[in-house]
Amino acid sequence: MAANYLCYFAIQALTVPFMGVYLKLRGFDAPQIGALVAIQMVIAMVAPYLWASLADRGGRRALLTKAGVALSLLSFGGLFLVGGFWPTAAILALFSFSWSSILSQLEVLTLALLRPQVELYSRIRSWGSIGFLVMVALAGWMFERWSVALLPWVGSGLLLAMLLFSLPLNEGDEPDPEARLSGWDGVHWPKATLFLLFAFCLNASHGAFYGFYVLYLQSLGISESVAGMLVAAGVVAELGLFVLMPRLLRRWPLDRLMIACGMLALLRWYLTAQTHTPWGQVPANLLHAASFSLAHVCAMQFIHHEFAPGIQGRVQALYRSLAFSGGGALGVFFSGLLWQRHPGQIWWLAMGLAATALLVALISKGLNYNNGMVHRSDRDAEPCPDPAV
Repeated sequence: MAANYLCYFAIQALTVPFMGVYLKLRGFDAPQIGALVAIQMVIAMVAPYLWASLADRGGRRALLTKAGVALSLLSFGGLFLVGGFWPTAAILALFSFSWSSILSQLEVLTLALLRPQVELYSRIRSWGSIGFLVMVALAGWMFERWSVALLPWVGSGLLLAMLLFSLPLNEGDEPDPEARLSGWDGVHWPKATLFLLFAFCLNASHGAFYGFYVLYLQSLGISESVAGMLVAAGVVAELGLFVLMPRLLRRWPLDRLMIACGMLALLRWYLTAQTHTPWGQVPANLLHAASFSLAHVCAMQFIHHEFAPGIQGRVQALYRSLAFSGGGALGVFFSGLLWQRHPGQIWWLAMGLAATALLVALISKGLNYNNGMVHRSDRDAEPCPDPAV
């Protein structure tokens, strides 16, 4: 599982920052590149739920994960063969359709295989951060030294490695067919709605960072290389928190961790707006560990404990499509509107969204929705030793 996360996020680090550069090398202009990226984003908001529905109902989650990786390898390899806008669009659409389905299934498989010690999820997920950090640095060095034309070769090699690592995956403890069909019946919708609203607002607050942080630093006279190091510092902090998360989850209930996410995200965007030097931006980026990593682990714990196994794949897909992708897209869109008129105000928008997430977390705590969720689920389970703790 750790190797699959490492490969998955290494491929993300390869394609997200560098695909536009590769497409430019292939001769596409800016509107065409924007259209090709937009096609992938639209498909990525729909495809995960389709795959998750099939996995939840059929109970062959590991098999579908392997099929998704295999189809991703075949479609990505199509970049060697196609030319022109529409053939490239078809290849990238097929890649997005298969690739965007994989992570939701990996999350469910990981949490199922770790049962009852699901708090150890962050230890495995941390390998994804390692893969992202190493690949984004390595790819930048390779493409600067040689050429971004190497991207299909590197991506195909990573996908082949991931396919090999996915072969040993098994289905784990799959629910019986009756449980798969009736899993939505026991959902506490007010609790679930509040949590999804919390996740949506917190992810939306990151829109300004995802779309305009480097441009903001450039407006302060900070170079791109320094900006890259600041972003890397956030990934390192993210990795450190993933290692510590099992202890935090055993000590603190989920509702308090949610409140901490909102408070620290609010502090992060305030520091980003108020500090104008590289050293001043370091603490803001270190808080990425709270605003992103801690929030993501809270979401994984909530989904695992709140929803029946037979629907967890679809809930993971909804979380990723609506709260994660949808929230981020909305944040980027409104940040773009503000950037044209008053660039500095994008961080006030981010603070407003983080404050809304904090308010939702406080309401959840007031209703006693998520108090002690992890401990309540696993208090009767026999602990298994973990030498790393």
